[in-house]
Amino acid sequence: MKRQSGFTLIELLLVLAIIGIISAIAIPALLGQRARARDKSAISNMDGRVGDLVGQYDKLKEAGLTASAIRNSLGTYLTKTSGADMNPWSLNSGAFVTSITAGTASTQSGAVAALRTLAGNKTKGKAVFQLTPPGSGTPGFLGGAVLIDGIVNNSHTVVKVTAIE
Repeated sequence: MKRQSGFTLIELLLVLAIIGIISAIAIPALLGQRARARDKSAISNMDGRVGDLVGQYDKLKEAGLTASAIRNSLGTYLTKTSGADMNPWSLNSGAFVTSITAGTASTQSGAVAALRTLAGNKTKGKAVFQLTPPGSGTPGFLGGAVLIDGIVNNSHTVVKVTAIE
């Protein structure tokens, strides 16, 4: 009786085939996780910055600045404080467009629609911000939007809008 010392060619091929099948299943799932992580990072960047800008808006309004001066000051503030924030989809660019656009919406849904359009024209993962000053009898809105790779609420754009006085 001959003693076997090692594996046969068939056994090695079978092990390689099993590893190939497992890899074919696992790699696409892992790639999807990376995209979802980038999307979550971009959403988190935008969401946190909207809250921060609302706080700055309140401070500037209490100081008696006009709406256009507040918008310019918010843009300056965003430029000064966003130095280390990077776009998760493009590490060569910042996480935000550092100028705050002027909005004209009279309702929150109008502000959301305007931000959705504004973000759709930008780089994936780069947040945009818009300030609609309050008018006589109408609230103002400060919000942000970011274009992502996945779909949240049937859209590739995530928007956060806060009413301001």
